Amino acid sequence: METPRSQTKLAMNYGAFYGLSTIIVMLVFYFAGSNMQSKWPQWIGYLLLITFMVLGIKSFRDEEGGGFISFGRSLGTGILISIFGSIITGAFTVVLFTFIAPDMTQRILEMTQQNLTEQGMSEEQINMSIEWARKFMTPMWLFVFSVVGGAFMGLLFGLFISIFLRREQNNPFQSNA
Repeated sequence: METPRSQTKLAMNYGAFYGLSTIIVMLVFYFAGSNMQSKWPQWIGYLLLITFMVLGIKSFRDEEGGGFISFGRSLGTGILISIFGSIITGAFTVVLFTFIAPDMTQRILEMTQQNLTEQGMSEEQINMSIEWARKFMTPMWLFVFSVVGGAFMGLLFGLFISIFLRREQNNPFQSNA
């Protein structure tokens, strides 16, 4: 199935708004000295994703679809918005961890070690977990996880959003028997 140019352009625009909004939230939490691993930035990010997916899908439905959009087209638009936004956010995450706050990786690993200790894990289990975490805290992996995770969340949220925003056009040739 070919993605229409207007759908891609719209998804890029709303994805950019989502990505830039997420970057602003990340910067606010970072400069406020807040724990970037807390649930608040994550929940705010989800709220931003849902908001821009709803706005983007409604915009596409009403402006390009004449008020109609299929479930599949709605889902596809939502996933594209999420992917484009996640690419922007992932690129910023690489910049953040590489140039702005290069010590953040070490701080996250220390917090992880503390959490695992509090959970009662053995020293051997903790060391193994930290080593695995360290392998995946490289800029490349941070970017990959950001995009893949964003696409997955776009799929999950898109399924629910599309149920409510789809508006099928009546087909006069379809039997209602």
